[in-house]
Amino acid sequence: MPVSPVRFGSGPALALAHGAGGGVADNFMTLSAQLKGRTLIGVDYPGSGGRPAQPTPLRLEDLADELVGAAVDAGFDRFPVLGLSLGSAVAVTAAIRHPEHVSGLVLVVGFAVPDVQAVAFGELYASLAREDRADDLARFLLVATGSPAKLEKTPPTTVELLADYHRGRAAAMIPHVELVRDIDIRPLLPRIVVPALVIGASHDRTVLPSSTRALADGIPRSQYLEYDGAGHLFSVPESGRLAGDITEFLAQQGL
Repeated sequence: MPVSPVRFGSGPALALAHGAGGGVADNFMTLSAQLKGRTLIGVDYPGSGGRPAQPTPLRLEDLADELVGAAVDAGFDRFPVLGLSLGSAVAVTAAIRHPEHVSGLVLVVGFAVPDVQAVAFGELYASLAREDRADDLARFLLVATGSPAKLEKTPPTTVELLADYHRGRAAAMIPHVELVRDIDIRPLLPRIVVPALVIGASHDRTVLPSSTRALADGIPRSQYLEYDGAGHLFSVPESGRLAGDITEFLAQQGL
């Protein structure tokens, strides 16, 4: 059964692969308002964005195929892919499996293999989600995905809003973090031939910054940027910087 994509904007396509425990709109809505002249198109993984969870474990290959298929079905034959966190592994898999369609990669706070921090994040997320401890999960996510500067500016009502969002919903996304635990795309990295921009965050408390640097080191001729002071999920100003860096990279590479 075809999966309906989430789509923002107009212009040449940029396919979107979201992170674990998120969705296309959750992870990219702020960026979509700042990245002009592009059609942003993505597919929610099973369990997110109102899409039912599936009874079998998630596979990178299936998520990559769905994303590329959705963009092609929307009329785009060749396009770069932007992957966030887990989505970076989806994007890399898409580039290897569909070289005729994927023209470039932008990989944000990604990893090639999960580090101890990412594994611990997933285990605690799954534990809180199974027990539907939405308030505790909200507090945990704010600390794990934010930066100190971002936390200082977070209003108290954010915890309540985040808890309401995850209440009764987070358990469906446990397969996302279970997939993270099993990822190892290191053998794929030397095979990447398209231009790649990798962006890390110096205060990332979900994925170690060293893991994102290692991802960049494994990709031939990749460019690497690190946002000083940023956490795993970017603030509005950091998203503005990200939009500018993506635009510049795509223009330089003729994508």
